[in-house]
Amino acid sequence: MTVATPPLTGANLGVAYFAVRKNLLNVLDDHDLTFEQSLLLNYLRQGDAARADLVASTADNIKISAAEVESHLDAAIARGLIADGLTLTEEGDRLQQQITERTQPLTRTFFSDIPAEDLAVTARVLATLTERANAALAKP
Repeated sequence: MTVATPPLTGANLGVAYFAVRKNLLNVLDDHDLTFEQSLLLNYLRQGDAARADLVASTADNIKISAAEVESHLDAAIARGLIADGLTLTEEGDRLQQQITERTQPLTRTFFSDIPAEDLAVTARVLATLTERANAALAKP
């Protein structure tokens, strides 16, 4: 008996997203870190950024207000994970490395047996959906 592949919908995209995110949140909970703070650490691990740029891009990427991002950023600075000049502190870098070490095996497991061609198509579809959804959000 052949099982039909379900159609791609926002609902099943959401279910996949929340399942993957919950795995990350479990790791972050062990470090008393919010999802938003983890994003900020990850962004800054890739290089320094101006505060306004970091706040604006984070807010845009995860669809929250700049004030919410500022709050998470200030909490990470107060905790000693990010320096005032928006670079990772030694503690912030260590924590980001620990999170990466715990999440990489999960990510490899999630993607391990999916053919490269399928991943490429999925990436293109997700990019198109993101572009269209962002365009819809930009309309008055």
